[in-house]
Amino acid sequence: MPRTRTHQKPRRGLVRGTVRDAGQDSARRWLAWSCVAVVLVRAVYVFLPLRSDEGGYLLIARQWQAGGEFLYGDYHVDRPPLLMVIFRLAATTEWDQAIRLLSIPFAVLFVVAAARAGHLVAGPAGSRWSAVVAAALVVTPAVAADQANGGLFAVPLVMGSIALTLEAWRRPPGARMVWLAVAAGVLAGAAPLVKQNFLEGFVFAVLLVLAAAVRRRVLDTRSLRLLAAGALGAALPHAVVYVWARAVGVDPGRIWRELAVFRGEAFEVIWGHSLDKPLTRAAMLLGLALLSGILPLARAWLLATREQSTPRLDETWGILGCLVFGLAAIVAGGSYWTHYLLQVAPALALAAGVAAAAPSVAGARMRWWARFTAGSAVFSVVVMLVVYATVPWAWFHQRTGEWLAASSQPGDTAVVLYGNPSILEAADLPTPYPYLWSLPMRTLDPHQDRLRATLAGPEAPTWVVQVNHPNSWGIDEGGRLRRLLEERYDVVTTVCGNPVWLRSDLVRRTVEPPRC
Repeated sequence: MPRTRTHQKPRRGLVRGTVRDAGQDSARRWLAWSCVAVVLVRAVYVFLPLRSDEGGYLLIARQWQAGGEFLYGDYHVDRPPLLMVIFRLAATTEWDQAIRLLSIPFAVLFVVAAARAGHLVAGPAGSRWSAVVAAALVVTPAVAADQANGGLFAVPLVMGSIALTLEAWRRPPGARMVWLAVAAGVLAGAAPLVKQNFLEGFVFAVLLVLAAAVRRRVLDTRSLRLLAAGALGAALPHAVVYVWARAVGVDPGRIWRELAVFRGEAFEVIWGHSLDKPLTRAAMLLGLALLSGILPLARAWLLATREQSTPRLDETWGILGCLVFGLAAIVAGGSYWTHYLLQVAPALALAAGVAAAAPSVAGARMRWWARFTAGSAVFSVVVMLVVYATVPWAWFHQRTGEWLAASSQPGDTAVVLYGNPSILEAADLPTPYPYLWSLPMRTLDPHQDRLRATLAGPEAPTWVVQVNHPNSWGIDEGGRLRRLLEERYDVVTTVCGNPVWLRSDLVRRTVEPPRC
């Protein structure tokens, strides 16, 4: 009597479907936990003191008005309008740390967009690893991601543009493809309105299409429609800025001068003086790129693309273009501040997902470096929190500002030599001198004529906080500013190691300096 079969071998399609569902569930879990980690870490950052750029942008946003001497009123800043809109939104509350709170959804958006882009190129595995690397890069202090600066607000726009471009690229011709391309263009166009050099959304889309055209030996109508729709979307945010400028009486040419021409003039100033500090920061930047995992990730991706037997030409060229452009933008920046490294975060997040998803030696190598990047981020966060908990000097911006606020009277003003406008923001004091950072001062007031006229004039500030020596960068070699300070001001105390000068004709009851 034949046996009755009690077990049948599952059909192949069912097995594949089950594996696919399991992979997608795993990718969703990884994404969820990555987002939770980002929210928790950035929630801690909310309660840490603002840094120089954050405080300066917030100070300018609070007094943003039409008809001032500069683009946003009485203070000069070489940053695009959309970034200042974000800070203006944060300035609607008196709580300075609101800008850090506002940065949390932007960081989460970056992780979600990276995961989606990784999924579109390399499936669930690509989504998982892109999410992990994106989460690490958007929280690690090694690239100054703890701050709410222009780079942090621009990277999710670039990453979102890349994800939407890939969505449109994989759609059949039709209205949905066009609208996705328009949306990708909007985000790509908005990114440089947050930070001028974040153009990777354009770079990725153009190289994606060109690589496909070279491979197929034809630039088809569908690709042209995608590019045209993207260009239309990119024009929209710039059109909005143009309409705004006309509405408030700002010459669009002025926007170009303050945001682009100034950068060229500032670069000449940086490289026209001593290069010791820029080169020292460049060496530090290189070290941080290594320790944060950025350089190892880039190298692992390049090795992976070289070892692939059937490389994904379209996406590969898009990622490569973004990496090259990002590195060029970092080099062209001149000052080499730590936050420059965020420029390559979108390309590396996608590159990590693509390479780590491969079941090969190259994929294993990328997975190892992705774990290293995540571990480096955890280590950097812990080190930074220990520093803020144990090193009082780390709070000197905040505590100097708080001391000024406690020692001032209504109507007082202040000037900080040179830069560090976060002190003014923490003190809630205006300044009669329009250049809040050292680089604009060195570029637009190189002989300190306006600074000396401000200190000697009838609207001279009540306080002068000397964070840097008056002759920093050799800018006061004749000692004229120093003599003016000594003639019209008196040092009343030292706060966090920095002399604080009070105008000689005024009397203020100062509080005890904080421990720094």
